[in-house]
Amino acid sequence: MSQTAPEISVILVSYNTVGYIRRALESLYRETQLATFEVIVVDNASSDNSAAMIRQFFPQATLIESGSNLGFAGGVQLGAKQAQGQYLLLLNPDTIILNAAVDRLLHFAKLCPDNGIWSGVTRNQDMSLNTQHAWARPSFPDLLFSALGLSKLFSNTCLFNHANYGCWKRDSVKEVDIVSGCFFLTSRALWDKLGGLDPSFFMYAEEADYCLRAKALGYQPIVTPDAQIVHHGGVSHSHFSGKLVKLLKGKVELINRHVSPAKRPAYRFLLYLYVLNKYLLHSLLKPRSEQRREWQAVFAQRADWLQGYR
Repeated sequence: MSQTAPEISVILVSYNTVGYIRRALESLYRETQLATFEVIVVDNASSDNSAAMIRQFFPQATLIESGSNLGFAGGVQLGAKQAQGQYLLLLNPDTIILNAAVDRLLHFAKLCPDNGIWSGVTRNQDMSLNTQHAWARPSFPDLLFSALGLSKLFSNTCLFNHANYGCWKRDSVKEVDIVSGCFFLTSRALWDKLGGLDPSFFMYAEEADYCLRAKALGYQPIVTPDAQIVHHGGVSHSHFSGKLVKLLKGKVELINRHVSPAKRPAYRFLLYLYVLNKYLLHSLLKPRSEQRREWQAVFAQRADWLQGYR
């Protein structure tokens, strides 16, 4: 690595993911041979010895122990204060870099410098395609189709699953509204212009808020299929309901920030309808299942998540 400022500052936020983050860092150092980079790990008071593992096996990384759980956005903001790179790469601890993906993504960013935000394609652990890495901004039709189950039933169409770009096969470059924070490259200049992530989003939708604020300034997130990673997803949550409540809070907060006041009640109602329909469906088909209990827990907390992150 160069003794001058690195090209990329890779920021990972750790919270009880010791086994995953070790594999993520091993793959990052192994697969990144061309770009100069620094690694900054922010540990959000993990109880699984994550910090000790980082110190032992990755002494070249900068370890920041936050002392409390700041959430993803808060942890990234803390790491970004020490970052020296021309680019910031947000990387989830439950990822694995494939085939020089970071080198490829940086090369792509240099080919498309005006976009400001760049990402790649994610795969599941079995190497099947994971489409949860790029989304369209919230819209009434997309939320309606999701609430009615049509987006899942017709997941390969861009009519009913436009929210996830269902007809895009992830084999071509595409400009999108939002890219996932699991593998999220942005220029330091744009980061500073936007003030980074908003820590009000404790977890989920913080990258969506960043992307939509960037789009308002004329930047356009873009995805290349040449840079691919494995993303396990949700490993810091022990319960589905806990994860989904935070996800819904993030979506509501995104609506509160980026949808006109006249449309917000309808958008929030469609999220409510989505959860209600899931709860009723599982109550009817699987009344004694764990899934039914989890959806019941989510529905019971609706007064909380319908407020967003306050």
